[in-house]
Amino acid sequence: MHPPAAASAVGPARRRGRGRSAWQRSTAALLGLGCVAVALACGPGEQKAQKVEANPNMPDRVQAPAPAPRRPEVHDCPETLREPEQVDRVIGSACKSVTVHPGYRVEDGSLTLEAGVTLQFMPGAELAVGFERPAALYVRGTAEAPVRFTAAGEQAKPGAWKGIALYDHADGSEIAGLVLEFAGTDLRGAIYVQASDVKIDGSTVRDSQNVAVHVTSKGHLSSFKGNRLERVSSPALLLPARSAGSIAPDNTFPPDSVIHVLGGMIRERARWDVPKVPFVIGGVIEIEGPDDKHEAVLELAPGTVLKFDDDAYFTVGYDHPAALIAEAEGKEPIVLTSATRQMSHAWRGVNLYRSATGSFSNVVFEYGGQRSDRGVVYANNEARLSVKGCTFHDNGGGVTLQGANVRLGDFRGNTFERSHPAFDVSPQMYGMISADNKLDAETTVQVEGGEITRDAVWHDFGVPIHLKRPISVENGATLTIRPGAKIRVHDGFSLGIGEFGGATLRVEGTAERPVQIFGDTDRRGTWDAIRLYEKARGNLIEHVQLRNAGGEGAINVAMGVEAIVRDVSCVRCFSPTLTWACGARVTSERVAGGAETPAATLPPFGCDPA
Repeated sequence: MHPPAAASAVGPARRRGRGRSAWQRSTAALLGLGCVAVALACGPGEQKAQKVEANPNMPDRVQAPAPAPRRPEVHDCPETLREPEQVDRVIGSACKSVTVHPGYRVEDGSLTLEAGVTLQFMPGAELAVGFERPAALYVRGTAEAPVRFTAAGEQAKPGAWKGIALYDHADGSEIAGLVLEFAGTDLRGAIYVQASDVKIDGSTVRDSQNVAVHVTSKGHLSSFKGNRLERVSSPALLLPARSAGSIAPDNTFPPDSVIHVLGGMIRERARWDVPKVPFVIGGVIEIEGPDDKHEAVLELAPGTVLKFDDDAYFTVGYDHPAALIAEAEGKEPIVLTSATRQMSHAWRGVNLYRSATGSFSNVVFEYGGQRSDRGVVYANNEARLSVKGCTFHDNGGGVTLQGANVRLGDFRGNTFERSHPAFDVSPQMYGMISADNKLDAETTVQVEGGEITRDAVWHDFGVPIHLKRPISVENGATLTIRPGAKIRVHDGFSLGIGEFGGATLRVEGTAERPVQIFGDTDRRGTWDAIRLYEKARGNLIEHVQLRNAGGEGAINVAMGVEAIVRDVSCVRCFSPTLTWACGARVTSERVAGGAETPAATLPPFGCDPA
């Protein structure tokens, strides 16, 4: 009786399918067969389902993955290792010395060495891991029972065997408690790393040919601590920038060692802290967050020394947030210097872009400023910069701040020697540099043209301030020029106050330290004038010596403007020292016209008495 019931059950389905296409009917039939097969297979006590032939036009969509082949685990004590292996081999502490011949390598497996094991390497042999397929090396020695890699027989000299090579597929390998000796080649170090996330801790590398550890630009050290390097070449380490932060301060290096940094990207947080061992920077180091929400940070510990090759420099925050922090106030200074020449322009410097933060205290910048338009420290619009108690000497330039919107924090207590110019800045930024910076006689200051829209104070640093283009003060800002300032202006220069918005000029010279403003070229009328426009207010100009000005007067005061002008002279000026328009409220005292200047003052005429 079962077959008729099955037929009656199928019958309505067939009747419901009469209006459907042939493709829909064939698909429904396949699904129905699949359901019947599942029911027959899963029901308790049901008979075995019949095999259903697959539709050649509809390939199987779900296939159970083939189980991964299980690698054999080997725990014996081999006398030799000669051929490539694809096993998980463990050599235990009870094993005797094992001799490694050329041709041995670990592929699609692992090699684990327990405490006390010794591997002796024949000439030309190496411990190669993960060259073609995933593999790993685990060295698990201890201080009391280290694992030892040495040369076989009587070949106990540097370069007797090739060393360890952790290739691209040896990610996650770990070396601890290893004594490695007499390894290395002319082309790479005793430990050669192309893999990622490699740890080398508590180990000794000695008597190696070439560097002790060589990490390629592909590789990455995630830990390097408690190691001892003895009688190895210099550089002791060769590695990319992103691995340098893994070098802990508790490693021991031979005298006169250096760490050679290849350059590259730093995208996370890192701290370089290797006392007494300089870093030699061999390329461009880019500090750059991975996106706009995450900041990359490189921190230099007090006492860190960076030596830059000719083409090496830092670039920070070009696209994404990043910071370079070098703070050593009250501690051993941080030094950024040249690796090749003790002379200015030898290396480029530190470049801070719009997404960058730079904080420097007690840092020595020397022999940099290869690009004269940038100085050894360069920051452009919107970069954040703080410079405190730093020394700049023998550079092609000191600090360049491009634009008026650099977010300048502290800029105080710095010393500039033989670094021309000490500052190359906008007029707004120059007004934010404190008076306690010290410049020697061989150093100058360059101020670009542009607007001052926030209060600014220009201090005298005992050297000429070179103004290159016209400057205007607007937006309610006050420009104050302190006693003793010596301002040299380019041809055609003018200083305009309050042309479009309220502004104030206060030139505060004294009898002992007058403010001087003079032209690049010592002839009449090479630059324009100081112009107090209609919206200037509360102006004071006293104890000022002008030279080479032109225009209608060296100082021009517009209608309705209040100005006090005292103890001012102009030498070799094309027009009178002071002139003002009708309605201006000018108080003038001891205004003089010097040699080749036609008059001291030119009052307005024809004004309405009312």
